[in-house]
Amino acid sequence: MVLTCPRCAVTGEATDRYCEACGGRLGDAGFPWLTSAAPDGRCGVCGAAAVRPGEYCDECGRRRGAGRDRAELELPGLAAVTDRGHRKHHNEDAVAIGVAADGTAAIVCDGVSSTPRADAAAHTAADVGIRDLLQALAEGAPDRDAAAVAFRSAFAAVGRLARPDPRNAPSCTYVSGTVTGRGITVGWVGDSRAYWVPDAGTARCLTVDDALPGVAGAPLLRWVGGDAGGVEIQVVAVEPAEAGHLVLCSDGLSRYLPEPAALDAVAAASPLDAAQRLTRFALDAGGADNIAVVVLSSPPPHPRGASL
Repeated sequence: MVLTCPRCAVTGEATDRYCEACGGRLGDAGFPWLTSAAPDGRCGVCGAAAVRPGEYCDECGRRRGAGRDRAELELPGLAAVTDRGHRKHHNEDAVAIGVAADGTAAIVCDGVSSTPRADAAAHTAADVGIRDLLQALAEGAPDRDAAAVAFRSAFAAVGRLARPDPRNAPSCTYVSGTVTGRGITVGWVGDSRAYWVPDAGTARCLTVDDALPGVAGAPLLRWVGGDAGGVEIQVVAVEPAEAGHLVLCSDGLSRYLPEPAALDAVAAASPLDAAQRLTRFALDAGGADNIAVVVLSSPPPHPRGASL
């Protein structure tokens, strides 16, 4: 068996614990997590085997992207749905979700379509980010520090995709969320968003878009990519007094939300039901872009099933 480093893609032996090239951890880190990335060698549209990334599938004729056109992921306390939408040729959004020792975590990334291999950038950022976010939480890092550590790893991994031509850099947005017994922590770069939706009360947006305000389709002011310069994640923490849901999403959903209150209808739903409803809402509203939605319950479920 050969293991591939999630940070730099250098391969190692099954007995290796760390990558010889970059020092990254190899193999399963010991906590459950799921990703919308297409399984190795399989078409993200029809599931046919032996399809190389970037090439066209002999079965359905579609180019194999880094992710699946439609994916639904579920773990205790959180769920995610991503969909290609009605007008895009393939899905450049990515989601990754996981369960930490005392809570849950998720990342949504939206590939910047004007850059090459935007889908690869989004899935690299989401997958590397969730692994390091869960690892940092497992090692006892404060939630804010864990968000920052995970982002730096994701940022560096996406930056390596620009080699050997940094002028042609794959890029994406990034938003992470953790729900633990200490509260909710959100970090972001770009215009993917996080919303707090209480079971009783009005939803509110926790992030501020890194784009020119009031300009539809405005260029990003900050992004994740090899040409992004020195970018640090913005982090916000809240300690809600009531139960509810944290919603992370790409602009494939948020473009159709006139205000956060439009999310109130999913307050009492399960995470998977809420993610499915919001995705269907975006599709019914036009589905002009790829859609990615993650819903995390707060307070988080204990691994044994009881609330913290």
